[in-house]
Amino acid sequence: MAAWSFWIFTTAVIWFAIFLTYFMPVKKEFIGISTPETVLEQSGSLVPGVSPLKRHYNKTVLVLIDALRADFLFSPDTPMSMTKKLVSQNLALVAKAHTPTVTLPRIKALMTGSVPGFVDVILNFGSTKYEGDNILAQMSRAGRRVVFFGDDTWIKLFSDHFTRYEGTTSFFVTDYTEVDNNVTRHLPLELSAGDFDLLILHYLGLDHIGHLAGPNSPLVPPKLREMDEVIDTVYRSLTKLQGEGLPNLLIVCGDHGMSDQGSHGGASYSETRVPLAFLSTQHRSSTGGVVESEVDQIDLVPTLSELLGLPIPSNNLGHLLMDMVQEQGAEEQLASLLRNTIQLLNLLREDQPGADSEVRGFFHSTCELHSKWLSLTPQERSSAMAHQIQIKYNEVITMATSTITKKLTTYDLPALITCVIGLWTAAILLLLSQQSPVRWVVMVHVISTLYLVGHLTQFQSVWPFSGSGYLISVASLMLVLSTIALQAKKTMKDQVLEWMRSSFYGGGSLCGGFLIAGTLLHTVSLLSSSYVEEEHQTWYFLSTTIHILHLMSVILTMNTNQHPCNASFNSSTSNHFLRSCPKSDVESDQGSHSDKIRQEVLNTAVLLLAARLMRSWNQTGNKWLHLPDIVDWLILADNRILLSVLVAVSLLLILVLQSRRLTWVQTILSATGLFCVFWSRASTGALFLPFVPQMDRGILPARLSFLCVFLVLVSQFLPGQTSRPSVGHMDICLSAWTVLHVLLMRPHNTVLVAFMTVQQSVLCGCKLVLSPSAAAVFYVWMGRAAFFSQGNSNSIATVDVGAGYVGQEDYNAFPVAFLLGLATYAGPIYWFMAFLAKLNTLNPSHRDLHQVYFTVAVTCLLSMVVYAAFVVTERYHLFVWTVFLPKLLYLGMDLVIYYLLSVILVLKYYLWCE
Repeated sequence: MAAWSFWIFTTAVIWFAIFLTYFMPVKKEFIGISTPETVLEQSGSLVPGVSPLKRHYNKTVLVLIDALRADFLFSPDTPMSMTKKLVSQNLALVAKAHTPTVTLPRIKALMTGSVPGFVDVILNFGSTKYEGDNILAQMSRAGRRVVFFGDDTWIKLFSDHFTRYEGTTSFFVTDYTEVDNNVTRHLPLELSAGDFDLLILHYLGLDHIGHLAGPNSPLVPPKLREMDEVIDTVYRSLTKLQGEGLPNLLIVCGDHGMSDQGSHGGASYSETRVPLAFLSTQHRSSTGGVVESEVDQIDLVPTLSELLGLPIPSNNLGHLLMDMVQEQGAEEQLASLLRNTIQLLNLLREDQPGADSEVRGFFHSTCELHSKWLSLTPQERSSAMAHQIQIKYNEVITMATSTITKKLTTYDLPALITCVIGLWTAAILLLLSQQSPVRWVVMVHVISTLYLVGHLTQFQSVWPFSGSGYLISVASLMLVLSTIALQAKKTMKDQVLEWMRSSFYGGGSLCGGFLIAGTLLHTVSLLSSSYVEEEHQTWYFLSTTIHILHLMSVILTMNTNQHPCNASFNSSTSNHFLRSCPKSDVESDQGSHSDKIRQEVLNTAVLLLAARLMRSWNQTGNKWLHLPDIVDWLILADNRILLSVLVAVSLLLILVLQSRRLTWVQTILSATGLFCVFWSRASTGALFLPFVPQMDRGILPARLSFLCVFLVLVSQFLPGQTSRPSVGHMDICLSAWTVLHVLLMRPHNTVLVAFMTVQQSVLCGCKLVLSPSAAAVFYVWMGRAAFFSQGNSNSIATVDVGAGYVGQEDYNAFPVAFLLGLATYAGPIYWFMAFLAKLNTLNPSHRDLHQVYFTVAVTCLLSMVVYAAFVVTERYHLFVWTVFLPKLLYLGMDLVIYYLLSVILVLKYYLWCE
């Protein structure tokens, strides 16, 4: 039966992967290209005599500073003093970037004016040529020269439109110096030649510093001053290049902001608010400075198109920024608004045929008013009437963009429903496989899988229209589901509930019922966006409460004169888990009853104290993320020595606790690996170590640490290295993983690993009795609490990208992604390996291993199947991109991690268990 449980679980993982490909929103794009001729024809037919496209600036430079959030430029004490002075004489706005706030979708948005899809987060790691309409394509068609230096993502997207270019690697986040120097070194030649029409400079250093050390790092002010000097140099050069003709324009902006933890990708204020500054070499506005009202970042696209005399890209959703055209005459302002409105209505007609009828009625009345105004003599044209026309055009623009964005993405609903049914079918069959006849489960599993795959590939295309295909599909589906339902009704009541009782309630433990109830309550909580954002609170509560119930269970057992180590159970799965009772405790009851209770209270106090400190270490979630935590104080430059001492003590504590289950050779290797971790951090300047120069990125010591981890793993297969009877292979693997865990964490999180090691050692000495199945859930809870305590959340902004580059000299997709995954899920992996290490000492039977595997699989699938069905119903919810979809990705990764870890149980079932 274990084999079929494994294959059913595998099928569920595959169904989720298919579901995710269909759920990722696919944004519809208009394939048409805007041309000057079309723009002139459409605008002239609606408003005769309207002003044609006109170029207002000669040379334009776009300085894009990655992760430049608004307060980096606009705060009173900003290091960018020269830029701020230029802003006071010109114009700057606070721009809001749409989620997801990662580089590739933001570049697309800045060049096309469209709102990116969440699938662009995935494409961010493998961008390809962009074929749609955009500003660079318009520049190229107009015969203008575009030069680019910076993030090579631009080259992958728009290389055909550049006259000259050179890229820098955007993913190698440990480099924040050379990556910017390789851009700046081109400036003297380019600015002296001045043969460009548009020069784009994309600086990555600030973003890399954020990933490495956060926005409060002492590295940030020097980098901002460096960018300030670049901006001042470019502006002075543009001023010198200006002749008698048109002025030149410098635009300074950020593609996205930076969270308080240094990452990005989420929807917090600091991640979505960026500066957008227009610095003209001629324009000196009396009302210059920062405009307090926010604008959309994509508003740059129609504004820049109009300023450069180009057609607005056909997929643009941005609004013309009237603040940038204030000094133009009213006639040209209205002409620009007309062109913006026409482009948006064309997009609306292509996107949603027939939906523009109501909007167009209001638009035509505005055009008539515009024509009437133009028919007047210049002396008769009143500014009040022009202002009224402006307001009406803006209303049409707002109506059009609102209608488009409501249905910006499309979903293949039949395919989504099929995948959800596939997930639920796999989950129910997995649950029934515990007690039902093998042949029945196999038959239904094969038939249902073949049917659903067939429906996905064949019937799906006729679902919406063909009556016969629809009836055949629904009838077949109902047959499969009714068969499963009938068997479920027959089996659930007796056999499955008997499994739950025997696996979780053995020995009368209070913990078993709470483990079941907590798992179910957590699943229900995922149906609320607020609970998803603050999920860490759920796991902190559950993991803390289970420790208290642990103590109550032991005390009740002692008071009924039943020793925890001798408790009997009614099921073969009732191994005595989480026990370290010496033989003398079983043979004789030496020591007073109060001493034993006092010891258990002390153990629980240590567990709770460690949990409380871990909870306060890193603030996470959404509502209280801005509040200061221990790490915020610890990583201050003034506390570098204290942080170094804490990390050193933590590493020493980890080594002492590990050495109890290692041979002397393995202990030396672990000690060397931990020392190399400290050495690596000291080399980067994060920690202090005498006589270690801060000259590199700590690559050599990091690689030595990797080597020590490998040698610890290999040493267990050498003669005499597993001589201790109480030490198994998983104990040694756990020790090796702990070294790797510390290496992948940021220095301040080393203390968290020490707390986890203390908790694991205390749990090994507890006298609580749990069945293996219940203990598996218990350890999974501990892992999920650890996941959040290290600073993770259900936002992709909290992913520590820098962990993927530990020991790396260059960007390599697979090792970076592999290390990034290990670092993100280091806590859950640690606690599951701790569980396997403890399970290994109990000589579990085949039935025990099957029960554990089954419990882990059901626990992971429960949340997944419920949440998948939920997000389908909420696919057009306001928070689908910012809350629901990121959580779906995390649940999927969680499913994959536990699926891979549970493979160890399957291997043990067939290879090691007698």
